[in-house]
Amino acid sequence: MTGDKETKTYQYQFEYQWGGVDTPFTKMKRWAKKQNPIVQHVALGLIEWLWNHWVDGRVDMEMTSVDKQAEEILKQWENDEPKPRIKSEPSEVEGLDNISISWRQHDE
Repeated sequence: MTGDKETKTYQYQFEYQWGGVDTPFTKMKRWAKKQNPIVQHVALGLIEWLWNHWVDGRVDMEMTSVDKQAEEILKQWENDEPKPRIKSEPSEVEGLDNISISWRQHDE
């Protein structure tokens, strides 16, 4: 014997969520990554599909909220003096106009 010692290595893999809230989607992805390759592939695909639909729903809800807020502001402005001047022009993005708002003391 020459005195060489056999070295053993220990490997541990971990996943850490850096900041933010640990959402159900991150928990589901973490669970899916621990499954066998077939279940992992199907589960991750399903989770991604659910995520896309969830994001679309959240965007629709937020846009509805913004539209309601805009209507309330316009109703408040109807009673204001001087009245605001609202100018809307088409932009490069379809369905999203360039809007400018100004208040003038006298109509020009």
